[in-house]
Amino acid sequence: MIENQPNFFTRPHDVPGLIEKCGGKEAFRKRLDTLFDSGYYNVSNEPSFLTPCLYHWIGRPDLSGERVASVIARHYSSAPDGIPGNDDSGAMSSWLAFHMLGLYPNAGHSYYLIHAPLVRSSVLRLENGRTFRISARRLSSRNRYIRSASLNGKPFVQAWIEHSDIAAGGELVLEMGAKSSDWGREVLPPGKERY
Repeated sequence: MIENQPNFFTRPHDVPGLIEKCGGKEAFRKRLDTLFDSGYYNVSNEPSFLTPCLYHWIGRPDLSGERVASVIARHYSSAPDGIPGNDDSGAMSSWLAFHMLGLYPNAGHSYYLIHAPLVRSSVLRLENGRTFRISARRLSSRNRYIRSASLNGKPFVQAWIEHSDIAAGGELVLEMGAKSSDWGREVLPPGKERY
Protein backbone atom coordinates (compact mmCIF):
# COMPACT_ATOMS: atom_id res chain seq x y z
CA MET A 1 0.00 0.00 0.00
CA ILE A 2 1.25 3.47 -0.83
CA GLU A 3 0.85 4.84 2.70
CA ASN A 4 3.23 2.21 4.07
CA GLN A 5 6.09 3.15 1.79
CA PRO A 6 8.99 4.79 3.62
CA ASN A 7 9.23 8.56 3.20
CA PHE A 8 5.94 8.69 1.33
CA PHE A 9 5.76 12.48 1.73
CA THR A 10 9.25 13.12 0.33
CA ARG A 11 8.36 14.76 -2.99
CA PRO A 12 9.87 18.28 -2.74
CA HIS A 13 9.97 18.53 -6.54
CA ASP A 14 6.21 18.04 -7.02
CA VAL A 15 4.15 18.58 -3.89
CA PRO A 16 1.02 19.55 -5.92
CA GLY A 17 1.31 16.22 -7.76
CA LEU A 18 1.58 14.37 -4.45
CA ILE A 19 -1.54 16.14 -3.17
CA GLU A 20 -3.41 15.13 -6.29
CA LYS A 21 -2.31 11.46 -5.93
CA CYS A 22 -3.55 11.55 -2.32
CA GLY A 23 -7.05 12.55 -3.43
CA GLY A 24 -6.92 16.33 -3.04
CA LYS A 25 -6.29 18.86 -0.31
CA GLU A 26 -8.63 17.47 2.37
CA ALA A 27 -7.40 13.89 1.94
CA PHE A 28 -3.81 15.13 1.97
CA ARG A 29 -4.38 17.07 5.18
CA LYS A 30 -5.90 13.97 6.80
CA ARG A 31 -2.81 11.94 5.85
CA LEU A 32 -0.49 14.59 7.27
CA ASP A 33 -2.55 14.91 10.45
CA THR A 34 -2.51 11.13 10.91
CA LEU A 35 1.26 11.01 10.42
CA PHE A 36 1.86 13.61 13.13
CA ASP A 37 -0.99 12.79 15.51
CA SER A 38 -0.09 9.09 15.54
CA GLY A 39 3.56 9.80 16.33
CA TYR A 40 4.90 8.44 13.03
CA TYR A 41 6.87 11.55 12.05
CA ASN A 42 10.61 11.18 12.63
CA VAL A 43 12.53 14.46 12.50
CA SER A 44 15.86 12.63 12.64
CA ASN A 45 15.14 11.05 9.24
CA GLU A 46 16.51 13.67 6.84
CA PRO A 47 14.22 12.82 3.87
CA SER A 48 11.29 13.85 6.07
CA PHE A 49 12.67 17.31 6.95
CA LEU A 50 10.16 19.14 4.72
CA THR A 51 7.10 17.19 5.92
CA PRO A 52 5.92 19.61 8.68
CA CYS A 53 5.79 22.38 6.06
CA LEU A 54 3.70 20.48 3.51
CA TYR A 55 0.59 22.20 4.84
CA HIS A 56 1.78 25.27 2.89
CA TRP A 57 0.67 23.63 -0.38
CA ILE A 58 -2.90 23.30 0.86
CA GLY A 59 -2.97 26.95 1.89
CA ARG A 60 -2.37 26.38 5.60
CA PRO A 61 1.01 27.82 6.63
CA ASP A 62 -0.50 28.24 10.11
CA LEU A 63 -0.68 24.45 10.44
CA SER A 64 2.92 24.14 9.24
CA GLY A 65 3.95 26.55 12.00
CA GLU A 66 2.02 24.53 14.60
CA ARG A 67 3.68 21.27 13.53
CA VAL A 68 7.16 22.80 13.45
CA ALA A 69 6.76 24.29 16.94
CA SER A 70 5.49 20.96 18.25
CA VAL A 71 8.40 19.00 16.74
CA ILE A 72 10.92 21.44 18.21
CA ALA A 73 9.32 21.39 21.67
CA ARG A 74 9.26 17.61 21.69
CA HIS A 75 12.64 16.75 20.15
CA TYR A 76 15.04 19.64 20.77
CA SER A 77 16.45 21.06 24.00
CA SER A 78 19.55 22.72 25.43
CA ALA A 79 20.61 19.46 27.09
CA PRO A 80 23.77 17.66 25.91
CA ASP A 81 21.56 15.24 23.96
CA GLY A 82 19.18 17.99 22.80
CA ILE A 83 19.44 17.27 19.07
CA PRO A 84 17.48 14.26 17.80
CA GLY A 85 19.70 11.63 16.24
CA ASN A 86 23.07 12.21 14.61
CA ASP A 87 23.63 15.87 13.67
CA ASP A 88 25.28 14.54 10.49
CA SER A 89 27.46 17.55 9.63
CA GLY A 90 24.86 19.98 10.92
CA ALA A 91 21.68 18.61 9.34
CA MET A 92 19.61 18.47 12.54
CA SER A 93 20.89 21.78 13.89
CA SER A 94 20.40 23.61 10.56
CA TRP A 95 16.81 22.26 10.41
CA LEU A 96 16.29 23.85 13.84
CA ALA A 97 18.06 27.13 12.97
CA PHE A 98 15.99 27.69 9.82
CA HIS A 99 12.74 26.96 11.61
CA MET A 100 13.62 29.24 14.52
CA LEU A 101 13.91 32.04 11.93
CA GLY A 102 10.54 31.10 10.44
CA LEU A 103 12.02 30.08 7.08
CA TYR A 104 12.60 26.73 5.49
CA PRO A 105 14.25 26.05 2.11
CA ASN A 106 12.57 23.59 -0.21
CA ALA A 107 15.44 21.47 -1.55
CA GLY A 108 16.29 22.13 -5.16
CA HIS A 109 14.12 25.25 -5.38
CA SER A 110 14.83 28.97 -5.21
CA TYR A 111 12.42 29.78 -2.39
CA TYR A 112 11.95 29.43 1.34
CA LEU A 113 8.66 28.65 3.05
CA ILE A 114 7.60 31.16 5.71
CA HIS A 115 5.91 30.16 8.96
CA ALA A 116 5.72 31.60 12.46
CA PRO A 117 9.24 32.06 13.79
CA LEU A 118 10.27 31.19 17.32
CA VAL A 119 12.38 34.33 17.81
CA ARG A 120 11.16 37.94 17.68
CA SER A 121 13.94 39.29 15.51
CA SER A 122 16.79 37.93 13.46
CA VAL A 123 19.32 39.46 11.10
CA LEU A 124 21.00 37.58 8.28
CA ARG A 125 24.31 39.15 7.29
CA LEU A 126 24.72 38.29 3.63
CA GLU A 127 27.99 37.77 1.81
CA ASN A 128 27.14 40.67 -0.53
CA GLY A 129 27.37 43.02 2.48
CA ARG A 130 23.61 43.48 2.81
CA THR A 131 21.42 42.39 5.68
CA PHE A 132 18.00 40.79 5.77
CA ARG A 133 15.96 41.22 8.94
CA ILE A 134 12.96 39.16 10.02
CA SER A 135 10.82 40.88 12.66
CA ALA A 136 7.92 39.11 14.34
CA ARG A 137 5.93 41.88 16.00
CA ARG A 138 4.10 40.92 19.20
CA LEU A 139 5.42 37.33 19.02
CA SER A 140 4.70 35.46 22.27
CA SER A 141 3.59 32.02 23.39
CA ARG A 142 0.05 33.28 22.82
CA ASN A 143 0.66 35.32 19.64
CA ARG A 144 2.09 32.54 17.51
CA TYR A 145 0.24 33.01 14.22
CA ILE A 146 1.16 35.27 11.32
CA ARG A 147 -1.78 37.62 10.74
CA SER A 148 -0.16 39.68 7.96
CA ALA A 149 3.26 40.45 6.54
CA SER A 150 5.19 43.11 4.68
CA LEU A 151 8.42 42.98 2.71
CA ASN A 152 10.36 46.26 2.66
CA GLY A 153 7.23 48.15 3.66
CA LYS A 154 4.92 46.60 1.05
CA PRO A 155 2.17 44.05 1.80
CA PHE A 156 3.41 40.49 1.34
CA VAL A 157 0.61 37.94 1.04
CA GLN A 158 2.40 34.71 0.19
CA ALA A 159 3.90 32.24 2.67
CA TRP A 160 7.09 31.78 0.68
CA ILE A 161 9.91 34.07 -0.38
CA GLU A 162 12.44 33.86 -3.18
CA HIS A 163 16.14 33.62 -2.35
CA SER A 164 16.73 36.66 -4.57
CA ASP A 165 14.43 38.73 -2.32
CA ILE A 166 16.50 37.77 0.70
CA ALA A 167 19.81 38.38 -1.14
CA ALA A 168 18.63 41.89 -2.07
CA GLY A 169 18.47 42.72 1.63
CA GLY A 170 15.69 44.42 3.52
CA GLU A 171 13.13 43.46 6.12
CA LEU A 172 10.31 40.97 6.35
CA VAL A 173 7.87 42.10 9.05
CA LEU A 174 5.43 39.53 10.41
CA GLU A 175 2.46 40.81 12.40
CA MET A 176 1.67 38.10 14.95
CA GLY A 177 -1.61 37.34 16.70
CA ALA A 178 -3.38 34.77 18.86
CA LYS A 179 -5.50 33.33 16.03
CA SER A 180 -4.70 32.18 12.54
CA SER A 181 -5.80 34.32 9.62
CA ASP A 182 -6.12 34.02 5.86
CA TRP A 183 -2.52 35.14 5.40
CA GLY A 184 -0.62 32.85 3.03
CA ARG A 185 -3.66 30.83 1.98
CA GLU A 186 -4.18 32.12 -1.56
CA VAL A 187 -0.77 32.26 -3.31
CA LEU A 188 0.62 28.76 -2.86
CA PRO A 189 4.29 27.78 -3.24
CA PRO A 190 5.33 26.82 -6.77
CA GLY A 191 5.10 23.27 -8.01
CA LYS A 192 7.06 21.44 -10.68
CA GLU A 193 5.38 23.38 -13.51
CA ARG A 194 7.63 26.30 -12.64
CA TYR A 195 10.88 24.42 -13.18
